[in-house]
Amino acid sequence: MRALLIASLGLCGCMGSVVGPPLEEWLFPGTGGGAAGGGLAIGGGPAGGGEEGPPARDLPSPSSRLARLSHQEYDNTVRDLLGASTSLGLSATFPATTTSTTFNNNGGDLTITSAQWQSYQTAAEEVARLATLNTTALTTVAGGSLPTEDEQLVAALGRRALRRALSASELGAYQALFDAGATAYPSMTPRLAGARILLEGLLQSPHFLYKTELSTAVTDDVVPLTPYEQATRLSYGLWQSMPDEALLRAAENGDLATPEGYAAQLTRLLEDSRARDTVQTFHAQLLEQSKYADITRSTTLFPEYTPTLPQSMRQEQILFLDDVLFEQQGNLATLLSAPTSFVDQNLARIYGLTGDFDDTFTRVTFTDGRRAGLFTQIGFLAAHANSTESDPIHRGVFVNRRVLCAPLPAPPNQVPPLPDATPGVPKTLRQRITEHTGEGTCGAGCHGVLINPIGFAYEHFDALGRWRTQDHGLPVDARDTYNFDGTRRSYDGASELANLMAAEPMAHRCYVRHWVEFLHGRAFAAADNTAVDRLGLSSARDGIPVTQLVRLIAESEAFRTRPVEVAP
Repeated sequence: MRALLIASLGLCGCMGSVVGPPLEEWLFPGTGGGAAGGGLAIGGGPAGGGEEGPPARDLPSPSSRLARLSHQEYDNTVRDLLGASTSLGLSATFPATTTSTTFNNNGGDLTITSAQWQSYQTAAEEVARLATLNTTALTTVAGGSLPTEDEQLVAALGRRALRRALSASELGAYQALFDAGATAYPSMTPRLAGARILLEGLLQSPHFLYKTELSTAVTDDVVPLTPYEQATRLSYGLWQSMPDEALLRAAENGDLATPEGYAAQLTRLLEDSRARDTVQTFHAQLLEQSKYADITRSTTLFPEYTPTLPQSMRQEQILFLDDVLFEQQGNLATLLSAPTSFVDQNLARIYGLTGDFDDTFTRVTFTDGRRAGLFTQIGFLAAHANSTESDPIHRGVFVNRRVLCAPLPAPPNQVPPLPDATPGVPKTLRQRITEHTGEGTCGAGCHGVLINPIGFAYEHFDALGRWRTQDHGLPVDARDTYNFDGTRRSYDGASELANLMAAEPMAHRCYVRHWVEFLHGRAFAAADNTAVDRLGLSSARDGIPVTQLVRLIAESEAFRTRPVEVAP
């Protein structure tokens, strides 16, 4: 149906690669392009604010006005469009995409190649087929009721697929496509055939595949998003999916334009199970949970290892996050320092716990002071180790980058490997690393003050995350100091480090920064510092729950507006 679709519709205009000037000019006629990074200068106020006087505004940062759906967002959108209980997993056949930031929803990096476009075509045809198997299926796609008039059906399907009401010109073009359905699918009833080819067109539209922001009116030096655009930001920020019927109605009837209406929708979205899924998605990417599946160990060296252990590691983290963030309405400090977790028999053996454990997960409290929070869990420790030894360097790099947002430079090319231990001369791994990267070496400036001090705190844990007191027959030394915001603090081991980080604004600012990136679907920018500094300090001092942090970011002016573009 593709040739007929393109000829009849005239709306796709994006065969092959849809990135670059052609798409931008089609969506933003007369502007010569509209997305950030497309040759336009983005305006905005200065980052940060003084300590005195009224709080500085949370001004919006540059972001793409054409943010392509991530593969996960695509799958979730199709699921919710069809009213399915689970994802169809269509993106599993899409070409893999990567982003330059921590999260996979960075709209500035997500483009569409020719291969990706072909995948979208195939997926659109399959979704349209499923949606028109019968009138019951089509009723769900139309939003719960099936209009009696074809024109109304075209408008209803377009509204849900494109996440906004269709313009008059779009209605005419899509109606013509609907009318071609009987020719394209003669074995179907004319109405189902029309709906099928219409959905094929809608699901290949840039307005479906991208989160477009067409607003242009300037108010108080920013561009407020239209109600539909606000609804899309909210739903993809909090649900990683399309707006539901209630959110679309709130956009249409003006509720989102009032603080009370916006707050009510935000509350509703946060209380939905999809928000829990989104919080788990955020942490899965932040904590590199995908690495757990690749963890293997020799059962000779590590008899506690089993093939099902990686899945247990992942489930432990999921249950811990859900317990802290939703059951307890906890904060970052609890994530970093809570002496609790969830274990099955696989994990209990490694943790050295006694008692009756089986395949089910049990909440446990560690009473020996050795474990605290996310970064003494087996998954993190084993994922950041090699097959036989702990790995202080990679553990230190991860915590610096993902937990503290320390200015860690990229490693130089052709870094020589750590020398093997000298036969007959016992040394701990810490001693070998210090000789290679510590004071007096070329790595002293980075390893000596940032990476090693953090990594060495975890040296009581071996390559599988088991507790140990000796390394190569010598006592483990997990003491060190680290410069937190200009103040050097000492600790002995991972538990003490965890409690230090839980109290340090440096860690809280970093966590807020990650949430800003994720909820906005873009890279961090200088203008974000105002909100990051304020919310990070509040998180550290007041212990506000993580769900409240998310809410405050979504309520901000920066989330509900975008910068003013100025043509060059």
